[in-house]
Amino acid sequence: MKLNYLYITLLLLSFNLFVNSAEEEKEEFNFPGFTLSKCLKDYDIKKQSGRRVAKLPSRSAQKHLKTLFPVLEEDDLPKALEILDRMKADKELQERDKAQMYYYYAYVYFSQENLRKAKSAYKDFLNIDEADPRLRSNVIFSLAQIAYSEEKYRESISKMKEWLSMEANPSSTGFDIMAASYWQLKDKKRALKNAQTGLCVAKANKSKPRESTYNLLLALYNEKKQTKKMLPLYEELVKFHPKKKYWTQLSGIYGELEQEDNQLTSLEAAFDQELLDKENEYIALYQLLMRAEAPLKAAKVMSYGLNKEFVKDNEKHLKMLAQGWHLAQELETAEPIYEKAAKKSEEGELYVFLGQIYLATDRYDLAMDTLKLGLKKGKLKDPVTVNILLGQVSYEMQNFEDATKFFRTALDRLSDLKIKDKERLEKRQDKLRTQALTWLTYTEKEAKRVKMLELRRKDLEKS
Repeated sequence: MKLNYLYITLLLLSFNLFVNSAEEEKEEFNFPGFTLSKCLKDYDIKKQSGRRVAKLPSRSAQKHLKTLFPVLEEDDLPKALEILDRMKADKELQERDKAQMYYYYAYVYFSQENLRKAKSAYKDFLNIDEADPRLRSNVIFSLAQIAYSEEKYRESISKMKEWLSMEANPSSTGFDIMAASYWQLKDKKRALKNAQTGLCVAKANKSKPRESTYNLLLALYNEKKQTKKMLPLYEELVKFHPKKKYWTQLSGIYGELEQEDNQLTSLEAAFDQELLDKENEYIALYQLLMRAEAPLKAAKVMSYGLNKEFVKDNEKHLKMLAQGWHLAQELETAEPIYEKAAKKSEEGELYVFLGQIYLATDRYDLAMDTLKLGLKKGKLKDPVTVNILLGQVSYEMQNFEDATKFFRTALDRLSDLKIKDKERLEKRQDKLRTQALTWLTYTEKEAKRVKMLELRRKDLEKS
């Protein structure tokens, strides 16, 4: 399976640019051995010295904020702006109060996706020396996000580095955005370093790594043809972001690495979750199951694909379905499918398969007519086997003369086998020659035995 990474550019833009830097997944994930100190040991972060203590809002500001917070919780943004406008008109506000006011102005504008006004409000916040230092890092982070959305990638990286210098326990988001920014700047080396760090930090924080982080790493490893490094990423992706494309791409990776059992398992998992919706996926899974000697599951897969119209109802696919049921010994199920496929075919092979079912179920007249029709239709890769089957049918019908003729014809047609590989051809010829000779010898002996019994019976009748 070939992997397609053309979607990577779009995925890099899939960051939620309006996420708060302090926001993390509520659910915890355990990644033994991952710590922030290990993740950041080779990362050059210049920490800012000293940290000022935040001052409480004035009483006047507290009145406005007390009204504002419930409105923000209800996501009533127009009303929130009305409250902030009243707060802005309050002449009793201190400078530190104005900083908080600008912070929430920016929050509302962000929520309205008005990045221009949000950016202006954040800058007003930063211009106030008494601004809450605990909020300052969030503001820097948000400005970095805005810069990324404006395709100002160098500015975004600069702001993210400033944010990192203020954060004792940074989240993975900053590294993810820096990785994406470096990718956009064609700096693959730094993109890789930051993406790796982002993945590491997410695990150290016991949070689920972002889908975009995995996709960027996969794109970078794919460019370098580092398939083995891609494998563990896909194995985690199907666990944390179990989408169809990751299951099928994981199967493709296993195929490249010649791990056919795992290739089958991953594609089968996608089928069991009802994620497969393309014909080639059903055919690939069918073939893997048949090679794994699981014809019953293979038949069920193909049947599902045909019923859901993911797979075309044509001769080729009906043949595959019938063969799955046939090898699974579900002969009653296979029979009508062979009949339907044979009617669509201009070749004789499907009539041969159908004749085999009639032979296995002791319907010798049907088997004889169907196998002969297969020979008449022609274009058979193995006419030798068909003659052996006709000989077996004749034998079961006690028609030893015809059986002998068919077995001798099989021996005469060994050169008609259509196998290009010389070694395989010779092995197949040897096997069929032995089979035909064995049946011929057995039939001749049985014919003599039956003839002797008939003579004895006649003698007894005369006496």
